[in-house]
Amino acid sequence: TLNEYSDYQVEELPTIKFYGSSGELNFKHTARKSIDAPYIFLKSIYHESRIIKEFAPDVVVSDSHYSVPITCRVLGIPCVLVSNDLAPELKEENHKDITLEYLENGLQRFIKDVSRLCHSIIIPDIENSYPVPSQIKNRVNFTGPILKMDPQSMDSKKELRKRFGFGSSEKIVMATVGGSQFGNKLLSLLHQAAPGLDCDQLILVTGPQVKLDLVSSPGIICKRFLGDIMEWMKLSDFLVSLAGHTTSMEIASLGIPSLMVPIENHPEQMKNATKMERYGIAQVEKMGTLTSQGLSERINSLLKDQDLQKNAASVRNIFSQYKGTEDAVSIIRNSVNNGKLLE
Repeated sequence: TLNEYSDYQVEELPTIKFYGSSGELNFKHTARKSIDAPYIFLKSIYHESRIIKEFAPDVVVSDSHYSVPITCRVLGIPCVLVSNDLAPELKEENHKDITLEYLENGLQRFIKDVSRLCHSIIIPDIENSYPVPSQIKNRVNFTGPILKMDPQSMDSKKELRKRFGFGSSEKIVMATVGGSQFGNKLLSLLHQAAPGLDCDQLILVTGPQVKLDLVSSPGIICKRFLGDIMEWMKLSDFLVSLAGHTTSMEIASLGIPSLMVPIENHPEQMKNATKMERYGIAQVEKMGTLTSQGLSERINSLLKDQDLQKNAASVRNIFSQYKGTEDAVSIIRNSVNNGKLLE
């Protein structure tokens, strides 16, 4: 599917499926259904090895795919790991669950050991935004966000609206779920809430792998995929999203006031949303109690929130000090020139 939306060749690797209802992740059920995870992991290493041997790269960059550093170590090729959380949590804060605690401790130990096989580790966020295990601090780099576009060189909001056919005075709300099936509930509720929103245009972006029958109509624009999504985000007055890390970094870098609705029982998304709320650029709603009426009322209130708009501009200024994409490229090139693994 992704080959349709990329200029590069895309190779599919074995994946572990996550289970849950709409808008809610169920780690326990996922664990029970993933008894073949060790087999899938070994299968991934086999496929990665075949692809890497055929491509013969000087360095391999892995986006939180933890079988890759092992494959690269076996093949003698430097690996750069990109990850926003080196100590992931499976259970919510103050929630005691022996099974999840056992899985969480094992996963954290595994990631720590695998990370030591990497030449460099990139955390695409601002300095000290995540805890780093002491054993791997010497190879960790906080680069700032790695983005598809440089916010500093993008067209202005006014220019983007003119290019895409929107009026300069239109009130535009945009929603994106980053291609996650767990965002179907949020998009459906927003579609229902549209008549009650105090905006001229509502833009809904599902992502290429999400199958959701949403129909465009006057005042509602439904898109399956936007390669230039950051431009669409910038021309908007307000954003509604899940709380994935990439989307969070795009929102912060562009300085767009937002409402974030993290996937239920997803500690990483809750952590991202809480951080954005602490920055003052977003407010947070729970997916489980969300209704279309409550959603429209909350969005309408936030559209008029002057403090949220001021905070968003301040956050944009902080994030503008980072050149994450450029710094990441430099780190990757350095790994090619100096591929010796740190001890």
